[in-house]
Amino acid sequence: MTTAPSLRRGTELLAALESLGPRPALAWHEEGGRIELSGHVLANWVTKAIGHLDAEVALQSGDLLVLDLPPHWKRLVLALAGWSLGARVEILPTGADDVPDDGIRVLATDRPGSDLADDAEEVLALAAVSLAPRFAGELPPLVHDWAQEVRAHPDRLAAALPAWSGPQPGGDHEGVPRLLVPGDGLGQVGAALGAWLAGGGIVGPAEDLDERAMADEAVTGRA
Repeated sequence: MTTAPSLRRGTELLAALESLGPRPALAWHEEGGRIELSGHVLANWVTKAIGHLDAEVALQSGDLLVLDLPPHWKRLVLALAGWSLGARVEILPTGADDVPDDGIRVLATDRPGSDLADDAEEVLALAAVSLAPRFAGELPPLVHDWAQEVRAHPDRLAAALPAWSGPQPGGDHEGVPRLLVPGDGLGQVGAALGAWLAGGGIVGPAEDLDERAMADEAVTGRA
């Protein structure tokens, strides 16, 4: 049995994902079909998201990043990027409109015209659709189109990363884990981190996969 090591900086996670190379780090099943992100591709998305949060909205260590989005791998990417920059990441239940007492520094949402967005310093609009190149709805003034803007950021990390502010990896694994996760894995993100650091990957959302799909994905366990 191998226990996941601690995670001190986001660079360690990026290195673990890059070490997977073309092997799958994440398989995501949605209405439009199955999306697979290799370790290299997932690391690239997180790197670009870090660059965007750092350069475009100046997210800093200790700032509050609120995710007002349904479960999706893009939401997971934003959470990983936020923790890499030392931010506090809060995941809202679907449809929530209560503003945290200390305000919102950056809000990522599919409802850029909501009251919640009005109270955020910076708003990133995106849809939980894998292949959407831009936000399809109307964008209020000064709102960022995340899917469009994030692609313009470098593939290499430019920001100096502080201490990792997210959950720590967890789980004991025999062999290479391929974990079935509920939703996008954020509810069990410690297990997801442990799987990546152990050279494996995650599959989700668990609630949308039947036994045959799990067998096809070569799932080794549940988070």
